[in-house]
Amino acid sequence: MTSDSTPDQTPRDRRPRPQFGELAPEGWVWEPPKDPQASERVTPDVSSAGAALPPAPHPAPASPAGTPASTPTGGAWAGPPALGTRTVPGWDRPVTLGLLVLGLFGTFVAISILNSLPQAIQMMYTQEDLGTYAAAATVEGTLMGGAVAQAALWAATAALSIRLLIRGHRGFYVPLIGGFLSLILIFIFMGVVLSGDATLLNSIASSPR
Repeated sequence: MTSDSTPDQTPRDRRPRPQFGELAPEGWVWEPPKDPQASERVTPDVSSAGAALPPAPHPAPASPAGTPASTPTGGAWAGPPALGTRTVPGWDRPVTLGLLVLGLFGTFVAISILNSLPQAIQMMYTQEDLGTYAAAATVEGTLMGGAVAQAALWAATAALSIRLLIRGHRGFYVPLIGGFLSLILIFIFMGVVLSGDATLLNSIASSPR
């Protein structure tokens, strides 16, 4: 038998290749498969000084309308302004407080007018020769109620005005409305007192025109 027909005496490793999770046989080394696209990947640009260029900045977060929101310099983005916000002029606060102080003096004047109403009616009695004015039993309670109503009106006006100022709203119009209501209250209580005096009403009705 020639040497060509002699079978190869080199022993072969007939052990099976290890599966995932199994122990590799002695002397076997696993090599990862080569990635043909690895050479085609783009490496980061390097400047002439050898330092990598900084990454591109991320775009600013988009606003609800779809447009990029601007970020203030030196601080974090505060978001879009709140809807419905109103700008209060600088003169509103001092004007409102000044009107409240003026309304306080007006309240004292209104209470003083109501308390002096019997004396004013007595002067009308004297001018018309009607004798001495005798106030009805309800006059004192009516005038007291008018004074309390004036004080309560100013307190409510001041509380509402200050509340509006604290919340950042305009409040100058509240004392103006309070002053108008105070004037109406004076005429209402004066009319109630005068309408209860039959002597004065008869004198006014019988006076020549």
